[in-house]
Amino acid sequence: MLCICAFACKKVSGPANGKSVQPNNNRDSTVSISSTINGANWATDSAYGFLQVQSANDSGIVNLIINATNYSGAIPTSMKLYITNYTGPNTYEIAPPANSATYYVGNNRNFATAGEIVITSDTAYALKGTFNFVADTVTVASGVFNVALP
Repeated sequence: MLCICAFACKKVSGPANGKSVQPNNNRDSTVSISSTINGANWATDSAYGFLQVQSANDSGIVNLIINATNYSGAIPTSMKLYITNYTGPNTYEIAPPANSATYYVGNNRNFATAGEIVITSDTAYALKGTFNFVADTVTVASGVFNVALP
């Protein structure tokens, strides 16, 4: 009986051998978001994408949220990109409140008034794109992201 139980035990595959942003290598070393903020480089390897279904279950509308935080300085900074009615690779103009971008310095929010989020690739493993925006006195340029497909 003990031998049968021993052979029946099998380790369940976990996140270590799950799908990755980089196909075929099982590591998420390219998950990142970077940009130039007021001329200074800003980057983080903590970038997350989320799909949010509208409250009306049968509407078919899905929103995309991308969050990233940089803890390297004395005050954490973060960025949030939001697309209402995400439909795949496309150019989404920043037009709050539908499509928005926000840059945070500590608890201070800088809401974007102009710019764009461009989804360049929506593959089986990754969501890639570029962005730029102007938020109050903050200019975010040359933004690039690569997040695991939400």
